[in-house]
Amino acid sequence: MKRESTTARHLELEYKAEFLEKAVADVLFTHCLSELPWREELVKMFGQTFIAPRLSCAIADEGCIYRYRGSQTESIRFTQELDSLRWKLQNQLKVPFNYILATQYRNGNDYVGWHADDERDLVPGQTIANISLGEARDFRIKSRDGSFDERVITDHGSLLLMHGDILHTTKHSLLRTRRSIGSRVVLSFREVRR
Repeated sequence: MKRESTTARHLELEYKAEFLEKAVADVLFTHCLSELPWREELVKMFGQTFIAPRLSCAIADEGCIYRYRGSQTESIRFTQELDSLRWKLQNQLKVPFNYILATQYRNGNDYVGWHADDERDLVPGQTIANISLGEARDFRIKSRDGSFDERVITDHGSLLLMHGDILHTTKHSLLRTRRSIGSRVVLSFREVRR
């Protein structure tokens, strides 16, 4: 398990435990919980529509649309706080992020199952930057051919980067836990086609 500011074993997966200072992460976490219009996420699978075990919110520049798992979430514009974080990431990573898929996991029962971020609305070969706020949770990623399997404990204020082909060659999941824990927010910065 990775907790240090280090590069994970896979070159296209990078984890930085203290990307944001705690005070900054605390303010951003409060902002997200209180100011974003969280909604139940409807997911289409196997010809049926389900309510996902989590809440979501989309933040995007005008003209950016992102469809995933058969659904499309109506987006809001970047808040000042999220725009500041976007510019910090863009300056360091040189990636023109124009979309955030924000997810709130209210407790240990909320999770996301195995999936790949390989939708056609994403710019090919991009970097996805995940900022974690709130409770630490286990993020698991594994290759489709079984050659790679990694578990990363994503802490408050951490940054998890997924680059290039890893988005097509792996699946990942945020695991459910039986521990009694509080809320967690993930801000997943992406570049989508216009």
